[in-house]
Amino acid sequence: MRTLLVVLADDLSTTAGTLALYAGRGVRTVVHSQNEDVRKDAERLGAHAETADPYDLIEEYRPQVVVCDHNGPLRATKLAVYRTGIPDKFYLTATEGATVVEGASGVQEHYYRDLDRTNAPLPETDLFAGLSEKD
Repeated sequence: MRTLLVVLADDLSTTAGTLALYAGRGVRTVVHSQNEDVRKDAERLGAHAETADPYDLIEEYRPQVVVCDHNGPLRATKLAVYRTGIPDKFYLTATEGATVVEGASGVQEHYYRDLDRTNAPLPETDLFAGLSEKD
């Protein structure tokens, strides 16, 4: 099952459209945040909200794609991505970047690709670019 893990701190405004888009496409969308309001908002968008450590979430859900907000627990998330070797792609939210997703609300959200094991060409408009439908 395609899975997207999004790690956030106190705000989901930089990823709300992306969350709604992929949840609406049937992608299992998991949001990590310690902030209760963020978790409630994520669930309203169709995501499953968690408070567990990013490493544990990667081990449990085995996401192909992980996104971390620049205000989120970046170091812990990046270590988990690289140490587990599970995600094929890792993105950071950005004000501009080579990956631009038009979210469900029509607002463009920008990402910086930190890791890509698929060798998908840039620029991208889909966080799952380069992954087969089976992934």
